[in-house]
Amino acid sequence: MKSGNLVIRFGLGLLFVWGGVEKFIEGFLGGVGLQNMADFLKASGLAFLGDTGTYALGAILAALELIAGVLVLLNKKTFYAYTFLAFVMIMALVLVHIPSGNWMNIMIHLALVTTLGGLAMNEWDNR
Repeated sequence: MKSGNLVIRFGLGLLFVWGGVEKFIEGFLGGVGLQNMADFLKASGLAFLGDTGTYALGAILAALELIAGVLVLLNKKTFYAYTFLAFVMIMALVLVHIPSGNWMNIMIHLALVTTLGGLAMNEWDNR
């Protein structure tokens, strides 16, 4: 394993572990919490799922983000973890950051999408 990859995995893994945890615990490290996540999902066009459905979807997404971050840290199933996390970042761009017009957040998320996509391609090539 190359040491540069270890540094990248460590940084990305921590980022997404944090992202998963903060979606579960409102206020913890700036966390939004599950209810706010569910409210956002409802406002994003998923109101047809109802309160329970959007809450459950928020919990599933938070858990998957947390699990994918742990997998990246542990260097396990990284193709799947990177691919899932790239998809999450694309959705964050489309649903949150592009509509907000905050160009700094847009650029950060574009960098994350391309980095995660490139890492996923590398994992695919190394199979």
